[in-house]
Amino acid sequence: MKLHTTTIVNKGKLLVFSFCIVLIGCVGARQTIQIPDYILVPKGKEIVENQEGLTAFIFENNTKNLPIEKFLSIKFKSENYFSTEYWVVIDKSKYKMIVYDNSDFEKYFNSANYSVINLEPQNDQSDQQRKFIAISMVNANNEDCLKDGSLFQNIVVNYLKKLKDEYYNQ
Repeated sequence: MKLHTTTIVNKGKLLVFSFCIVLIGCVGARQTIQIPDYILVPKGKEIVENQEGLTAFIFENNTKNLPIEKFLSIKFKSENYFSTEYWVVIDKSKYKMIVYDNSDFEKYFNSANYSVINLEPQNDQSDQQRKFIAISMVNANNEDCLKDGSLFQNIVVNYLKKLKDEYYNQ
């Protein structure tokens, strides 16, 4: 009788152990966002006039190309490869484009929340390139041009989509 009881107890322990492993595996799995084109994400960098944080245009980096900083430096004829802000003119209006460096992206958006779709490690120029790029834009009055309800959102999104496509096709 004692042998039978021990077998039942051992099977019970095994069942509880198995259940715990499955539970831990399910809890540990976290859902990530895939970005097929781009997404707009609020609560980015804060500027004095905008305490709630800017909305960012986020897209997957094309790691086969030059780093985005070098691409923008060439495009905007900047002498500073490390510049993160560029003034652009769209339809005769001036906007400031703010590019998030890797540490700012991690601080505000955390790359662990996103998953890469176009992973081709054999074509990477550098393992050091980040997987995602975020850009915010404000107008001359420091208004967030990408936030929901902004009158400038459509204009700025179209500009950034063209910029992203130009970067992808370089």
